Amino acid sequence: MTSMREHNDVDSNGPDPFTIEVKEEEGCAFVTIHDTAEYPSLEQILNCLRDRNLPYWIDEGTIAKELAKKTTGQPFRAAFAKDPKFEIKVDTAQRFATLVLKEGFDGRETTMVDVQLKLNEMGIVSGVDLDRVVLALSEKTCDKPVVIARATEPVHGTDAAVDCLFPLQLTMHPKELENNRVDFRELKLIYAAAQGDVLARKIPATRGKPGMTVTGKEIPAKPGRDIALTAGRNTTISPDGMEVTAAIAGQPFLKGRSVFVEPVYSIKGDINYSVGNVDFKGSVKIDGSVVSGFSIKATESIEINGVVEDCFLEAGMDISIKGGVLGADKGIIKAGRDFSALFVENCHVEAGRNIVVGDALNSELSAGDSIDVVLGTGRVIGSKLSAQNLAAINTLGSPIAGRTQVAVGFEPKTVALLKEVKESARKTEYTLEEIGKHISTLEELSRTGSLTEEKENLYGRLLATADELDHQLQEHRGRIEMIESTMAKAAQPTVKVRGTCYPNVRIKIGTLMFDCTTEYQSAVFYEEDGRIKVNVYDNKT
Repeated sequence: MTSMREHNDVDSNGPDPFTIEVKEEEGCAFVTIHDTAEYPSLEQILNCLRDRNLPYWIDEGTIAKELAKKTTGQPFRAAFAKDPKFEIKVDTAQRFATLVLKEGFDGRETTMVDVQLKLNEMGIVSGVDLDRVVLALSEKTCDKPVVIARATEPVHGTDAAVDCLFPLQLTMHPKELENNRVDFRELKLIYAAAQGDVLARKIPATRGKPGMTVTGKEIPAKPGRDIALTAGRNTTISPDGMEVTAAIAGQPFLKGRSVFVEPVYSIKGDINYSVGNVDFKGSVKIDGSVVSGFSIKATESIEINGVVEDCFLEAGMDISIKGGVLGADKGIIKAGRDFSALFVENCHVEAGRNIVVGDALNSELSAGDSIDVVLGTGRVIGSKLSAQNLAAINTLGSPIAGRTQVAVGFEPKTVALLKEVKESARKTEYTLEEIGKHISTLEELSRTGSLTEEKENLYGRLLATADELDHQLQEHRGRIEMIESTMAKAAQPTVKVRGTCYPNVRIKIGTLMFDCTTEYQSAVFYEEDGRIKVNVYDNKT
């Protein structure tokens, strides 16, 4: 046994009050307090031990106890080698475990085996990162928590969805050709499905994959929400509820989670006295023209390959006129969503969303979102244009024509329309709920076998009415969404002129008014600081 005895000259003129003896093989240091005139203090002993730079942990508690007892002549262990310790803690949710190393003093180092044994003892069996344990032990960073295990988080399920196999929205922009010409023949707003076509498939919800805590407990995954794919008018659904098929040839629509097919009424020639007025639930497609004085009404879309004279057209969705409009100051056209034509002359046109035309001459055009008169020459002469967000034009006004007016921005009638549609939707929803209660009652009677023939007939009529009302409700909700979307975009309504803006043009933005008294080239008109300002039009925008 190797030992080393050292004197501590607290008072060079008197005997040592204590001595320190180091026993290296035992890995400790002993202190003996002598019976002298001066009894040492705790600070004196601690300073002496520290001055020796001993690789041991100093046991202040033991030293203080011996001093309190006034011990003399009896050596006691004041410092000794101490193995490093470590702690592993797990959070209350058992989502992660941390390792904290404690400082050691000339003792045996903590090893991977020590940590692994502790992990097994604590039941930490999942998500352990042994590489991080090795790194923490090699760096010997003490008193700093290191995450050495993480839970495997659950993968939550995905919601069920509807995969439509037909286009939900068709483009409104005709193909631009050379020499300022446009090709309206490629503009197709009516998509026709054949009887028996699969129109939509349901993508099932997934259950998800459970996770696991660091102690091996399962963390449940949230399953995806299911939806009911339903067959609307003129469609059928497969027995497993996964596919909707067209029962007739026509134009398919997705409204909510219901798939509908509306018939397409095709007319090979013109709308004239041989055909008469058209009022059709579905879409109307006309290969020829519509002569003066006739009307066409469709709950969905209208597509006309020829010219429209002074007539009345009304569609629940889109109207496309490939040959243009000659309204003779009596024509009226109303599209629930979008309107497009090669030109519009002497006609009143309203669209719930967008208008795209080549020229607008002596006409009134009103759009819930934007008016685009940039096809071909893109002229607006002697006309009144009104749009919620944007009016984009190639040539605005004329040096010889009467006043041309363009208004953009918020209009009170839009709010009134939104309120009206919301009220209609509310009434339809209430009626549908009441009919649903009657249907449920009749179905209960049917299960008990007490349904009379009269009530069976009533049941059939109620189902048909409910189907029709549900279709109307989906239409109302679609209009509400469209109106609210266009109103939300009206942060900065703008008038853009790519080419020339002539004098005698009046620009209105909201309640502000600007009369052009000079000619502008490539101009953009917008509101800023309570005024209408004019800037250079950037074709990139």
